[in-house]
Amino acid sequence: MQTGKQILVVDDLETATDNVVRILRHANYTDIDCLHSAVSALSALRQKKYDLVITDTQMKPISGSELTKLIRIDGLSKVKIILIGLLGGDAEAFLDGADAYVTKPLEPRELKEKVADVLFTVARLASG
Repeated sequence: MQTGKQILVVDDLETATDNVVRILRHANYTDIDCLHSAVSALSALRQKKYDLVITDTQMKPISGSELTKLIRIDGLSKVKIILIGLLGGDAEAFLDGADAYVTKPLEPRELKEKVADVLFTVARLASG
């Protein structure tokens, strides 16, 4: 089990968060919270320490790209962010402050690999 890693999944579509959670649980991640707006995500990030945020670039009214910028502006720079979006959106995602990018349609193997890579970086930095 992947204990101790706090993950926040944010998407305005419940079916999308359900899909991401299913993939994460299949990879044995257990500490997962889901929210359906950028505003609620920012509030949660101020109240709880998350290791990783996974969010969609196309949320409304505040996109995942905007959420990423707001997280970085808000001084929450230690949290890692994976953006999920359309093919070709990765350059903008990295400029916005994302740590990784996964394209749609979502491939479970790719998401699992990106999550493992990002969380490995978090663990490596924490250990010195």
